[in-house]
Amino acid sequence: MATIAYKRKYHINQAIGATSVNESYMISDPESGCGLAAVDEKSGIGTVIGKAFLDKTLLPVKLEMVSSEGTKILEMYQPIAIIKPSFTVKSSDGRLLCILKSNSCFLKPFIEVLDEREQVIGSITGNWRFNDFKFNDVSGKEIATIKHCYGGFLRETLTTADDYDIEMLAETPDTSLAMVTLASAIAIDIWYHE
Repeated sequence: MATIAYKRKYHINQAIGATSVNESYMISDPESGCGLAAVDEKSGIGTVIGKAFLDKTLLPVKLEMVSSEGTKILEMYQPIAIIKPSFTVKSSDGRLLCILKSNSCFLKPFIEVLDEREQVIGSITGNWRFNDFKFNDVSGKEIATIKHCYGGFLRETLTTADDYDIEMLAETPDTSLAMVTLASAIAIDIWYHE
């Protein structure tokens, strides 16, 4: 996790899978183009079948982030949710990094970022077009921005694959904020762009 956690900018590219229904993402350094990590969905056959008939928020989702060296970095899990979906994000050693809870209304995306005691440690708000997001701590200080990138007419209309640019703004030694931000971008994709 050491390399990926200290970057200031990230690019997330969702794979276009013609043969797989599982989500897959590549995280890279936009300045060097080097791959930093991959995020893959680890779903059972029941979830795979359910995706053909149900909305993804009504199904459990388990994702794993693995470094370019093959080491597990973090794990995300979303149980079945009918109204307000949430992701639990854990580090490779099983420590809870955060809980992401969607509290969006129809025109305004809003995600609460909670700690292990379910105390609010920040929030992520988006604009009405669901493409620009700001991650702020409880004092209102901006930690990061997450921007949905326009993929062109054909990609946007024929696929659900999306790209995101992330920039860490806070000058903080807390490397877990970068991991929380990356997990938040994946949650944003699953909740708002699928």
